[in-house]
Amino acid sequence: MTTESLYWLATIIASHPNHEVLGRSRLQKTIWLLQRAGLPTDYSYSLHFYGPYSEELRSIVRLAVQLRLVTETPSLALDGTEYFVLRAESSETLPDLGRMRLPLQLLAEQDSIVVELAASYDAFRKMGLSSREALLSMRAKKCDECHEARALDLVQKLGLETVASEAA
Repeated sequence: MTTESLYWLATIIASHPNHEVLGRSRLQKTIWLLQRAGLPTDYSYSLHFYGPYSEELRSIVRLAVQLRLVTETPSLALDGTEYFVLRAESSETLPDLGRMRLPLQLLAEQDSIVVELAASYDAFRKMGLSSREALLSMRAKKCDECHEARALDLVQKLGLETVASEAA
């Protein structure tokens, strides 16, 4: 863990609409995809229930909260499940997103299910599954045709796989 990791985390959160990310899971998937697209972090991930998960990133979030770079507020979804709103303010001390600005914008425009599916598909591909196998594995999640198409489109737009469209 480096101090730079804390500042990248705060920058990514602060760069979302309203300076917040709705949900820890969404943050995990966003960082995975950004890191795969070239974000200068090196969190180690494993495949978890909802796609790629990094305990290392979770620890960085806890530290960022303790250092008051990030706030984490519990909230309830309409179905009664708890999620956390992560918030960070922009600051001159935070790093410039540079070439990560467009990938972050692409991610911020998508709903959480699309980001989760895109991260899962990409993680399956990184594990060595073929496009077809990754697609079948992704379909085992909260997947419908609309979310699936948007997730594959997001993977392509992020430059993570140029043949994602062949998986369909």
